[in-house]
Amino acid sequence: MSNQKRLKEYLIGENGYLKSDISNGKVIMLSGKWGSGKTHFWKNELENNLIEFQSKEQKAYVYSSLYGNTSLEKIEDNIYAQAYLCSIGGENVVSKGYKKAKDFGKRFGGFCSLIDVSKLVDGIDEIQQNNIKNSALLYLKDGGLICFDDFERKSKDVDLNDLFGFISHLAIDLDCKVVIILNDDVFDGIEKDVFSRVKEKTVSKFLKYEPSISDLFDSIFDSDKKYSILAEHKELIVKTIEETKELNARIYIQVLDNLVEWIDKKQEINDDIMRYLIFININFVLFHTILNRKTENLNAEPYNLHIIKKLSDEGFDYFINNIIGFGTLNEADSFDEYWIKLKEKIINNKDISDERMRTQKQFIKDNLILFKSDYFANKLKISDNVNDETFKKINNFIETGILTDE
Repeated sequence: MSNQKRLKEYLIGENGYLKSDISNGKVIMLSGKWGSGKTHFWKNELENNLIEFQSKEQKAYVYSSLYGNTSLEKIEDNIYAQAYLCSIGGENVVSKGYKKAKDFGKRFGGFCSLIDVSKLVDGIDEIQQNNIKNSALLYLKDGGLICFDDFERKSKDVDLNDLFGFISHLAIDLDCKVVIILNDDVFDGIEKDVFSRVKEKTVSKFLKYEPSISDLFDSIFDSDKKYSILAEHKELIVKTIEETKELNARIYIQVLDNLVEWIDKKQEINDDIMRYLIFININFVLFHTILNRKTENLNAEPYNLHIIKKLSDEGFDYFINNIIGFGTLNEADSFDEYWIKLKEKIINNKDISDERMRTQKQFIKDNLILFKSDYFANKLKISDNVNDETFKKINNFIETGILTDE
């Protein structure tokens, strides 16, 4: 059973952890690598089931992104506002959509905002605010569920100690369930020390989200009907992504959307074209470089004659500057190995002057991202059997975001 299926069964299956009183008063941390699809997993695999369960239990379901919240008070208001909406309708605004919020706005005026539900408490008197908060607390108490997402994107204005104190208060004093979704190695510096210390005191359950590339891809592919047009190519798409070893939900979505657009616009399609479109899309996201081909006699046939150009400097010809590193690609099985061998080749080259050596060493030091793109494009031979016209059309599509027949 995959990691995703195990987590789903554990959390929301029959007698699932989040459906049991055993998780009341607990803080659960769901962590994984950046881009691995944690939010996608929560929103697409768990949330609807949890909303339905919480509604039947007449308890609140609250989803709170910490991104953009500049104060603890703003976060608190947001939570109580969502919980109050649950209490007056039995469902969260997430599932109820615009209708409930519009009805609520008619009853209580313009302070109800779909963009920022913390405005629920703006502009009303203290008695109304207390009534709203009391109703929210009742729906949170003894089994309410709060999910904090984008934890690593919290504002620097929100003190980490205070935030964990607030989370502990919610879980312990209200006996509700709190889930924190965050990336591995989320904080740096002083905050990293604070986080390591307080999480051990606050978090009751640690869960690891670590899908395989194929599992993450399947969850995204199956979540949107528009991707069905790619069904016959699915195996090739997954195999190509696996060659890059990239585990990133956002990249997969962008790749799939571009493939759908390519096919919808009735462009030429075969395995080699599709493979290149996937590779160049991933290269662009990771390294923000564009590729070209060079036809002069540079003895680079095994590597498709790719050159890498900085987007910010069209005149910078990386290929010419990196002749010394080109043959090294064939000697390395990973970028780290390539990087080491490249530096060794420069140091051990007795045919160049000390000044030239210093220049080349400085060049590779200053252009790490270009070397990564170079290794990616040429080691994987990403445009094999793609003609120049299609090569240019795909590059233009990925760079500009616009697909034309010009």
